[in-house]
Amino acid sequence: MDSIDQAGAPAAQASPPASPQPVAPAASAPATGLKHAGSIGEALSNLASYIPGFAGYKAVEDRRIADKQLRAVIGERLSRVKARLDPLMDPISRGGSMDGLALIDQSGRKLNRVIDRMRFADYGYAAVFDRVQLGDAEVTRLYEYDAGIMSQLGSFDDAVSAVEQAAGDPDRLRAALAKLDALTAEFDRRFEARKHLFDGLPTP
Repeated sequence: MDSIDQAGAPAAQASPPASPQPVAPAASAPATGLKHAGSIGEALSNLASYIPGFAGYKAVEDRRIADKQLRAVIGERLSRVKARLDPLMDPISRGGSMDGLALIDQSGRKLNRVIDRMRFADYGYAAVFDRVQLGDAEVTRLYEYDAGIMSQLGSFDDAVSAVEQAAGDPDRLRAALAKLDALTAEFDRRFEARKHLFDGLPTP
């Protein structure tokens, strides 16, 4: 029995190294998709790198402008993705793939719905963030969340490139468009969730 206890001792000692589990920072990062910037200035700089002339969310009077800038850049980027789908209609039509045409059209309409939400929703802003009190921690979190959203836009370029490369093969085209549609839906959900980042915070 003693020898069994001694043999088991190393096994008992092997579990403490595996307990760097309480890495709590990673638990708060999933919403952003990025590591925490560490300060409000770094977080602002990171987001501003995606948005020329970004006003920032610190001052209440700038929040509507900044949100509109963010949505305008997203709308422009997604419009470019949509524009790359349109030229594929002719070669697919000449190839006689009616299914392919319908799928391209469907994907384009899904992108257009997101683009319209970015461009035409009450100047791109529903007053969500000026109804709550935002301190530095909340503003930093919003910068990080939005930087995560902006960084996801690069995935659309990859997805539409895959669609272009698959245009001559109906099966590959269907799979590539399904991935683009899934990306569009996930992006839309992620942007919608942004409105609820600060649910429960006190109003000014």
